[in-house]
Amino acid sequence: MHNPICQTIGIRYPILLGGMAAVGTAPLAAAVSEAGGLGILGAATWTASQLRNQIKGVRSLTDRPFGANIPVSSPLAGELVEVVIEEKLPVVTTSAGSPSRYTARLKENGVYVLHVVPTVGFALQAEAAGVDAVIAEGSESGGFTSLEEVSTFVLVPQVVDAVRCPVLAAGGIGDGRGLAAALALGAVGVQVGTRFLATEEAEIPEDYKRALLMAKDTDTSLHRLERAAVRLMKDDLRKRVSEVMEPSSTGNLTIRVDTHTPMPWAAGQVAGLISEIMPIKEVIEGMVRRAGDIFRSQIERSEWLGHVTKTDKFTK
Repeated sequence: MHNPICQTIGIRYPILLGGMAAVGTAPLAAAVSEAGGLGILGAATWTASQLRNQIKGVRSLTDRPFGANIPVSSPLAGELVEVVIEEKLPVVTTSAGSPSRYTARLKENGVYVLHVVPTVGFALQAEAAGVDAVIAEGSESGGFTSLEEVSTFVLVPQVVDAVRCPVLAAGGIGDGRGLAAALALGAVGVQVGTRFLATEEAEIPEDYKRALLMAKDTDTSLHRLERAAVRLMKDDLRKRVSEVMEPSSTGNLTIRVDTHTPMPWAAGQVAGLISEIMPIKEVIEGMVRRAGDIFRSQIERSEWLGHVTKTDKFTK
């Protein structure tokens, strides 16, 4: 599955790890890169020294390309940008703020910049700011998202039509069907978050992983904040998990919506599709294999349709 973004970044498959705060650690990022995708460190809650340590950790596990996610609105964003430049990371995904703030600084130092956008308007702003690509993320995604609640399936083709730069799709993508759908909508690749948490390499509590396996399609909810929204697992799901296993010692793993408010267990709606904890390599190879099978079957169907539409039954 070779395409321009793979060639530019130096990866085998156009599959990026979502920039997940606190849980996007070195083992997870390294495993995604080693499997042919692009690992992204979730630097949102880290200090500059913590990011350096995580970068060192990834490099001890793989020699393949990887990057980091930096939320522009973070008070530590400027320091994290300088770490990325000093450590010569090839790729950064930026989010949660104006792409104009750090894009020029990163690009003048040779960093490939992708900005996460929730609407067509933000995609146009990102392109005007000079980003190399945009990641169109629908409201199905876990963790922080937009208040606009535009879904991936309608967002991606509109962004593709609106901008000239490459577009990746995010939100609700967890298997080969999602990858194939994203490519069919005009995206050149995908960003995946929640599915990669249900893997052997993810450094999250076992009860968190169990919740991902037990989740149904309705087991997440969107919490609206003042300037953004955050998608989390519902309390009912957490209760069901507690009934079947003891809470782990780190079962209170949280993300923070501000300096005071902890929010537990982020997950996207795609959690309802997850049924197995697997190695990252198997997840990625399975996605690519199934997407390929889908496109091959569609070619066969197209040939069949082209044949039958020439018959009297379809033309009269």
